[in-house]
This record gives sequence, C-alpha cells and structure tokens, in this order.
Amino acid sequence: MAEVRVGIIGAGGIARAVHIPRLKKVPEVKVVAVADVVEDRAKRVAEEFDIPHVFRDYEDLVGMDEVDAVVICTPNAFHAPSTLAALRAGKHVLCEKPPAMNAKEAEEMARTAREAGKVLMYAFQMRFRPDLRLIKRAIEEGQLGEVYYGRAIYLRRSGAPGGWFTQKRLSGGGPLIDVGVHVLDAVWWLMGSPKPTAVSGVVYQKIAPRKVKLGGWRAANLVEGREKEVVYDVEDFAVALVRFDNGASLLLETSWILHLKNSQVSFDIFGTEGGAHSPPLEIYKDWNDVELDITPRLSEADAYQEEINHFIECIREGKEPIPNAEQGVTIMRIIDAIYESSERGEEVRLD
Repeated sequence: MAEVRVGIIGAGGIARAVHIPRLKKVPEVKVVAVADVVEDRAKRVAEEFDIPHVFRDYEDLVGMDEVDAVVICTPNAFHAPSTLAALRAGKHVLCEKPPAMNAKEAEEMARTAREAGKVLMYAFQMRFRPDLRLIKRAIEEGQLGEVYYGRAIYLRRSGAPGGWFTQKRLSGGGPLIDVGVHVLDAVWWLMGSPKPTAVSGVVYQKIAPRKVKLGGWRAANLVEGREKEVVYDVEDFAVALVRFDNGASLLLETSWILHLKNSQVSFDIFGTEGGAHSPPLEIYKDWNDVELDITPRLSEADAYQEEINHFIECIREGKEPIPNAEQGVTIMRIIDAIYESSERGEEVRLD
C-alpha cells in the first residue's frame, strides 16, 4: 500500500478537531505539513500532532514534492485559490464545505481538477452518515417508489459561530452557505441528484447582530487578538424551494438564530411507496392497508472517518469521489440562486 502524504491548509478548529486526528488513523497516511496565515497557530498544531513542516503561505506547502494531497480548512473565500494552487501543483484535494464562494469559482475548480487528473472532493460528510446511507439504499432498491419531495432542515435557536463566518467578504453568506449547504447536499443526494431548474428563496437578517450568542463551534479569527470583534453582515435565516427537471422539489430551512423551541437538524424524503425521516431514523410504509413505522437498527460509524477513508481510497484506486467536483458546482448554483431570488423577489430559473 503506497503511503499518502497530506498537507493541511488552515490550522483552525475543523483541522484540529476533525481532519488531522482522522487522517492519522488511516494506515499508510502521514500528515507532513500544515500552513496557516497565523504562523504561530500552525506551529501549535504542528507541535500537537507531530507535523514536521510549518508554513505561513499555502503556496509553499503545495510546492513541496513530499505532499501528495491537501485538505483545505480555510475560510470560504480561500477555498478556490488554495484548491486551484494545489491542483495545479499536482495534488489531490479534499476541500471543506462550501465548495466555493459561488458557482463560478466552483466551475473553475472542477475544470482544473479534470485538467490535472486529480481527485477533488468536498467535505459533505453527511453523505457518510449510517442513517442517510440506509435511506439512500432503500431509495435505490425502490422501496420508497418515486421520490417527489424532500425536506432539509438545519435550524439553530442561538448558535452564530462568530469570527470570519459572519463576515460576508470571507464567508460568502450566513447559515445558508455554512450549515444549510450540508443538509441541502444530503437531501439532494438522497433524491438522486436531479438537475435543478428553478429556485425560489428568501433570506433574512432580523435578529442578529443585536442578539448574537456564540454557539459551540467558534471560528478562529484571521488575526489573533481580535477574537472578540463581531462583524455580522450576513443572513441569520434562509428558506428556499428548489424545483428539479424530474418534477421533484426540495424545501430547505436553515438558521443560526431563530425563535424556536429546540434546534433541529432533520432529513425527510417522500415517495409514492413510502417515506423516510431522520433522526431518529424511521421508514414509513403501507402493508396490506396497515400503516407501518419501521425503526431500523443502525451500526455505529463515524461519518467524518468514513469521509477521510473514502478520500484516501479515491487517491489510491483512482475512483471518482462522493461527492464529485461537478456536484459541488450544482450545489453552488442552487446557493447562488437562493440569494439571487431573495434579492430580486422572484423565482430564478436555472434551465
């Protein structure tokens, strides 16, 4: 088994808590370099995880012959430039969500990956959740019939991440592009990734920034010592309806701050022969005129670890990643259209 040598671009919380620990669990994978605009932060991560090379500039990292692949953990504004630099340097890339700031950037990233012949995968780890994988299998086996409607919900009562997440020039938007993109991708994937044809959306900034209570996920600031500064020029709630070429539709609701009883992350699929909801995972069917609510027993699995394992497997075996780069483009086209629809006050056609 060939060793895969990985560099990390961006030494913030997602790198430390998610990617580096799981990369170190994969046989014959070594994290050999880390880069961060705050070099002291990169040095601390390098010391914590025994990473030999530290850089301030990601260009220096991707220029290393000793690096085969990179994981992009930067603020969203730097996803495209760092991914493009890595691909052009001949590296495989796992880029954190969202794929980019907009569809135009995502298209260039996908094109560059094709030209370079390298893996470009996006970190939509919800596709690797055991509950959603079981729903996906049920759909593919025809157990739910024709899937015509999906519902994607990611609502926080009070959980703005602060830092760069709430600055539009660095993030591209608020909860829609941050957490909403996760459930949007997951439900769209469950539905078979149909082609979007029209989007109607509304985004609101009604509560923040006058009521910002930072959630459990706290963003690192690009400049140390300025963590307490709060810039909030993005939405705090978004809702959208997406229409597809096969006649199906998808409803998305997402927030960082919203006056509801409990925060909620949920997935619903509705078909002609059955439905599914998670969490908790339930399958709804009819049998001999009896309504059945089925609760499958799931095996334990770490979606983040499965995602990392899949990325390394794609590198070693030349497989197409889940999701692939073109699917990242489609997700960004939908996100762009939601913002555009809200601004224009009308449905946006994508066909």
